[in-house]
Amino acid sequence: MPSPRVLAAAAAAGAALAVALLAWTVAAGALAPAAAAQLALSVLILAATVVAVAVTRRADGKALRVDARTKRQEAALRRTGEEISRLAATVDGLAGRLEEAGHRRAEVVLAALGEDRMELAAQAERLDRLDAELHAGRAELRAGRAELAATVRQNYAQLEALVDLRALLRPRAPLPALRGWAASPDMLRLLVGRIAAGGVKTVVECGSGSSSVWLGYAVERFGGGRVVALEHDERFARATRDLVLAHGLQDVVEVRHAPLLPWSGGRDGDDGDAVAVPWYDPAALADLPEVDLVFVDGPPGATAPLVRYPAVPVLLPHCTADAWIVLDDADRPAEREVAERWLREYPELAGTAHRAEKGAMVLRRTP
Repeated sequence: MPSPRVLAAAAAAGAALAVALLAWTVAAGALAPAAAAQLALSVLILAATVVAVAVTRRADGKALRVDARTKRQEAALRRTGEEISRLAATVDGLAGRLEEAGHRRAEVVLAALGEDRMELAAQAERLDRLDAELHAGRAELRAGRAELAATVRQNYAQLEALVDLRALLRPRAPLPALRGWAASPDMLRLLVGRIAAGGVKTVVECGSGSSSVWLGYAVERFGGGRVVALEHDERFARATRDLVLAHGLQDVVEVRHAPLLPWSGGRDGDDGDAVAVPWYDPAALADLPEVDLVFVDGPPGATAPLVRYPAVPVLLPHCTADAWIVLDDADRPAEREVAERWLREYPELAGTAHRAEKGAMVLRRTP
């Protein structure tokens, strides 16, 4: 259908042609002017009507087309809505399944986390134990290093003391090992040093062994006196005599067999009770009025509690005014108690501790 603009142009052209024909007719006298005007007006009205009808029909067509398009769009929208509804339902189903799967997965993950947490806790405990063991190992290593260093220093000190003794006394025959049950070299160096200082004529040794030989060499060189060693074990006494004989010191060292007998006596500053322990037979000391040095290295500590206590009560009356009483193994608890008891019960004595491998306590009368 032509556009309204074309129809309007055609209607205008037709009306103009009709008006021109009417004007010609009026000019030719074939038609009266009034009738011609009326006809022209009718032609114009008809043309306008044609144009209006065409415009209206075109508008109606547009409206119909818009309506059809609208209906198509509405149908499309309905289809889209239905599709969206189906998609929403699908999405809801998927969401539900995902949520359910998520719950199940979360339960699995939580269970796994719980197991992992337990495993981590167990690992943490193991790590704590390993850390504690590591610290303990480090502490033990430090203690071991310290102990090793102390052992090295002690061994060096004993070796140094033994070198000094051998250089000073020059033994004439091999000597049994020192330390252990026997006296340590640093203890013997202390005793030999006292003898070398002079004025020592009689040495009494409680116990016998290699120390008897070393003391014999010292007295032979510096003192010009003798060593009397008390030994409760007759077999050991014979062994020590053989050792003394091997070194040619039989004129200097005398080993006396003095069995252990029950002994009670001494002083007790607390309650006056007597102290009863086994000790060497005092008869072995009857001919020793003046003793300058006493070395208390027996009886063995395992014999009885405080078994070395009688040494001071028995020997102090035989000692000179400036005599030394030297206690070996003074680091042991029993010997410490013995030394403390001596000092408590005999106020005329003063004690001096000396550094030695097994500890040494020197007692002397105070001026």
